[in-house]
Amino acid sequence: MQLTLITISSGAEAMFDGGAARLIDTLWAAARVEDAVEHISVLAVRGRIDIGVFSVSMDQVTARKVACDLVERALVMSPQLRRWDVAGTVPGLAGT
Repeated sequence: MQLTLITISSGAEAMFDGGAARLIDTLWAAARVEDAVEHISVLAVRGRIDIGVFSVSMDQVTARKVACDLVERALVMSPQLRRWDVAGTVPGLAGT
């Protein structure tokens, strides 16, 4: 399993309406079966959201691309996220 950490930010220091559960639902709605995502976690604070995407059966480079593509799809499809942008990504730890 691979963990990729992605931070998105809003220059307006907005909060995502609906809280973490709704944001996770939005990310799952953007996920595709072929993404092989096992788990998504979020930590939202004013102006910044940290997203953890846990992927299975892939190397770290592929997991990072899959996670970034997933977040980009969510940013496009959710009206609440249209003012948000990817601020950075960090490939995380590989696990079993």
